[in-house]
Amino acid sequence: MRRPKGERQQLLKETIRQTPFITDEELAKKFSVSIQTIRLDRVELNIPELRERIKSVATSQWNETVKS
Repeated sequence: MRRPKGERQQLLKETIRQTPFITDEELAKKFSVSIQTIRLDRVELNIPELRERIKSVATSQWNETVKS
């Protein structure tokens, strides 16, 4: 079922927050839209691509480990 853009984008943000390593392809299947639509939504919402999300999570985990 396709959702309105605003609702889809809100769910997209929440999904990526909960599962930062999810791919654009998996998101496209989940929301029944094209991969390009997911990419455009991410750009509009300032959500980085998977590679950058992985790097960000790894960096924050590393910084937390070093502080402990």
